[in-house]
Amino acid sequence: MGARAPSREAIELGLNLAEPATLVIDLNCAFASIEQQHDRALRGRPIAIGAYDVDAATIVSSSREARDLGIKTGMKVFEAKAIYPAIIIREPNPPLYRAASDQLIEIMDRHSPDVLRMSIDEASMNLAGTPNLKKLGPEGVGMAVKRAIRAEIGECVTASVGVSTSIWMAKQASNLDKRDGLRRIDHTNLISVFEGLGLTDLSGIAEASARRLAKAGIHTPMDFLRATNSRLRGAGMHEEVAGGWARRLRGFEVGAFEHAARKSYSHSHVMSRATTSQRELEELLMRLSDMVGRRLRSAGRRGRVVSIGVVYRPDVGHVSRQMTLSEPIATGDEIYQAARKLLAARDPRLLVGTLGVGLSGLIEGDEGQLDLFRPGAAPPRNEKLEAAVDAIRDRFGEDAMQRSRLLGRAPVVRDRIAFGNTGHPDEKGTRS
Repeated sequence: MGARAPSREAIELGLNLAEPATLVIDLNCAFASIEQQHDRALRGRPIAIGAYDVDAATIVSSSREARDLGIKTGMKVFEAKAIYPAIIIREPNPPLYRAASDQLIEIMDRHSPDVLRMSIDEASMNLAGTPNLKKLGPEGVGMAVKRAIRAEIGECVTASVGVSTSIWMAKQASNLDKRDGLRRIDHTNLISVFEGLGLTDLSGIAEASARRLAKAGIHTPMDFLRATNSRLRGAGMHEEVAGGWARRLRGFEVGAFEHAARKSYSHSHVMSRATTSQRELEELLMRLSDMVGRRLRSAGRRGRVVSIGVVYRPDVGHVSRQMTLSEPIATGDEIYQAARKLLAARDPRLLVGTLGVGLSGLIEGDEGQLDLFRPGAAPPRNEKLEAAVDAIRDRFGEDAMQRSRLLGRAPVVRDRIAFGNTGHPDEKGTRS
């Protein structure tokens, strides 16, 4: 696409006038389409991936056929069955999805040395300075990636490609056509694209954020684009955040703010059989705490605020509690010991159907002083031990090693992949 002269409005709004060199590749219906590629019997049929094999579980992916029936991510399994009783429900197969994710990264690496894995089904690349930017153009590279996905990952797996001047804007472009599309947003069409979107169509703007913006008179993406920093601060945004959004909406890369560190890590489990047993709940809590700790360590983070959530079954309410510790922690045992105290807040007479544990109040792992008298000292022995266990589980699976209390127990907590995460224990969301 040849360069076009910017419009007066684009100049007045301060849009990024550069030629796009950033692509975002988003695998469509990722988990479901990968399952269809893996199992021919599933092709062309409505399928959904449930977090667990129970009707109360949440659907984390649905095939195109299921989506055409109105079955979407975030629904409960029983809601999907009400829409289409013959829907095929599968539990997640994280190793299968990780393998496809790795293939996607390998394909993208052929076109640029600057590739970022954004989540297990989405990645971006910067083509600036690469031979293919001039030879093929960003759209040409996008088409080449699509062909390679079809040839190497499989014909059932498609991808939406977004082209723009920043990762966030390229992601917006990829969202414009989630059925194997290729779309571009630059200064020539940004305004017309925004005029066709709602606030919550913008990545990072959920319903709660939209309500806060509405209180400041910001109801549409164009209102957002034209809003002054003072108006954004009136919507409750800190000055740095408001400035970041002002640049992001104009097509500029915002850097670290673009991929702000997550604020918490958590893991929950929907039980196939609700229970009041303290022993069973403690053992489940121990597994969940281990998995949260593992994710924390893989990201190089520690946290001070431990929380638990309990959902009773049948639907008779829930309880959540948290405590703030004096020192940041990162090991499963430390999380478990704190969470077990919080578990005492549950009503022992009621059946527990879902249990979750989380850690927030995060800092980088090296921000905490591990030893009061030896700054920068090596991690304590228990952290070294858990790191060694992590390495064994990475290679041989989640249940390769267990605490003695859990030996012989069924591995009720499955390997899971959180949205916005790669599912790779060692993936820290940095550019490769």
